[in-house]
Amino acid sequence: MTDPVVRHSRREAIIIGLAWLAATLYCCFYSWLFGYGSPEHPLSKADVRPIWGVPSWVFWGYLVPWGVCALFTVWFAGFSMVDDDLGRDHSAELEGDIREGGLDGQI
Repeated sequence: MTDPVVRHSRREAIIIGLAWLAATLYCCFYSWLFGYGSPEHPLSKADVRPIWGVPSWVFWGYLVPWGVCALFTVWFAGFSMVDDDLGRDHSAELEGDIREGGLDGQI
C-alpha cells in the first residue's frame, strides 16, 4: 500500500495536469477557430466584435478561461487539497546542526 502523502500528491498532480491540459486545448482551439482567418473566410472588422475593448475571440479564448482557472485554483487549493501529516518537525535540530557547522564535521 502506498503512503497517503504520495497517493494524495499523485491525485492532486493528475487533477492539476488535466485542468491545465483542458485549459490549454480550449484556449488554443478557440483562438485558432475564431482568431485566424482562412483563404475561404478572411477576417474582417465585423469578426472582431469587441467586448470591453478586446476582440471577442481574445475575451472568450483567453480572459474567460483564465478567470475560470483562477477560480479553480482558489477552490482546489483552499478546499480540495489534503493537508497531510509529514511527521515530526526537525527544523530546530537542523538549525542547531547548521550553527554548529554540520553533523559532527561530516559533509
